Amino acid sequence: FHFPDVAQLELSDVLNKNCGNTPYGEDRDRPLEGRLQESPWLVLFYFPEEQVNFCHGTLITTKHVLTTAVCASNIVPDETFISLGEYDTEKDQDCEQIKCSDPVQRRIPSKVIRHEQFDPETFENDLAMVVLDQDALLSDSVKPICLPLIKFEIGNVNLPNVYNALWTSKSRPQQYWMRYVELGRCRELVQNRIALAEGQICASSYRNETIEMIGGAGSALEVEYHNRIYQVAMLSIGILDAEPGTPFVYVDIPKYVKWIHDTVKNN
Repeated sequence: FHFPDVAQLELSDVLNKNCGNTPYGEDRDRPLEGRLQESPWLVLFYFPEEQVNFCHGTLITTKHVLTTAVCASNIVPDETFISLGEYDTEKDQDCEQIKCSDPVQRRIPSKVIRHEQFDPETFENDLAMVVLDQDALLSDSVKPICLPLIKFEIGNVNLPNVYNALWTSKSRPQQYWMRYVELGRCRELVQNRIALAEGQICASSYRNETIEMIGGAGSALEVEYHNRIYQVAMLSIGILDAEPGTPFVYVDIPKYVKWIHDTVKNN
């Protein structure tokens, strides 16, 4: 499983700038509960006046957040508020020992661009770009994630540890160790309730545990490479009341890198 470093960081003039760094970059085995500043690219979307997020996203530039088209259908420009730099959602400022995070940044969407070929019945092409009203201020608590600019087939490589980090009913993000599930096997496990298409991949809990994914759409499937974190997929669909080990459906990010790049470039 190999990313040529220079190409990944220099192939695009708008993506992968100051991306993917955390204080824990060398840790292949993450704890279940995320640590302070471990996922500084995770973004939460909230309805006005509500305290619980309805979707996730990932910061990919100082101005752009990647999320799903389904999430985007609930985002109202100039109204929905976007939270960057969260850790413990029950606290205004987070501290561990002598280290404290920067204050949470609040933004609103100035523009929402859904993939023009999104199919709400099959969830094919389930991705969207949200343009922030103001640039995010980068810090140890807020920074973009890297994207795999060189395409690879995720099912044909020997993946290292892959995690889905997201907020659940707990106030701190949870980090679930995931594994790839081949599409044919995935169809069997979801009992054909979802018609899987090109651009969709599946992953399930490595430990066959029950995972809370309500409100988790738009969160990242992450892999570490050379002390940087790359987003290889984005959570799209989960099966409600599913048995432990049932796969979740993700957007295969490498297949959409050109759309992501062009959308950022033009907006």
